[in-house]
Amino acid sequence: MYRLLALLALASTGCARHYRVDGMLLRLDPPATMTVSHRDIRGYMPAMVMPFRAAHPAELRGLHPGSLVAFDLAVRHGSVRAEHIRSRGEKPEFALPAAAARLRPGDLVPGFTLLDDSGRPRSLAELRGKVVALDFLYTRCPLPAVCPRLAANFARLQRRFAADLGTRVVLLSITIDPQYDRPAVLARYAKLWKANPEGWHFLTGGMPEIRAIAERFGVIYWPEDGTLSHSTETAIIAPDGRLAALVDGPNYAAYQLGDLIALQLKEPPGN
Repeated sequence: MYRLLALLALASTGCARHYRVDGMLLRLDPPATMTVSHRDIRGYMPAMVMPFRAAHPAELRGLHPGSLVAFDLAVRHGSVRAEHIRSRGEKPEFALPAAAARLRPGDLVPGFTLLDDSGRPRSLAELRGKVVALDFLYTRCPLPAVCPRLAANFARLQRRFAADLGTRVVLLSITIDPQYDRPAVLARYAKLWKANPEGWHFLTGGMPEIRAIAERFGVIYWPEDGTLSHSTETAIIAPDGRLAALVDGPNYAAYQLGDLIALQLKEPPGN
């Protein structure tokens, strides 16, 4: 509340000003309020989690928790409003086929059981009551800005939630190359990222099963030039087993994904 009051105080001191804001949508409160984990707003305020009221609520249509957004913050005459709200998700060079039966935020996530990097079966059902962050990658991915970036972001989450890892927060990285990424291979990859086995698990399984799970989250992949091309989604699953958020692409900040987790833990956000 004190942050919002500070904003209003600033707004009352001058003429209309506009600031570019980039962030991740954490929550929607109809009809017109969105909570955003935003980057530094140059000349105005540092990165933090803030509620913003949309000047035009219709611009919120089609957005959901996990959406990457950009908007103009209009500060005038004691009011602060978000204008020209738009998604800043990546647009592919060509249209990708839609994954069948893609989950939406609020949907109950179907259960699955896969093998972790120690060869132990891990089921989603056993994680009920915990916040789960889930992504898809593969160990031979040649693009530093994709799979390695996803793993690096999870490594940052592991540090941020070290006190809760395994007890309240679990990280799952599912390979999309299960023929090569068997448990022993994943174990070496986990060691590379200093993954804590108590709460960060790398999972593999049968090819049909992996593909079915990936498609539920909107991830599709195909062989191309000796490697795998794939779309990228990162999911946050709430303690009740429902999809809380879905983040499109790898170009999010780790602290923003962490703020999504903190929201599910009902803890104060932080960097």
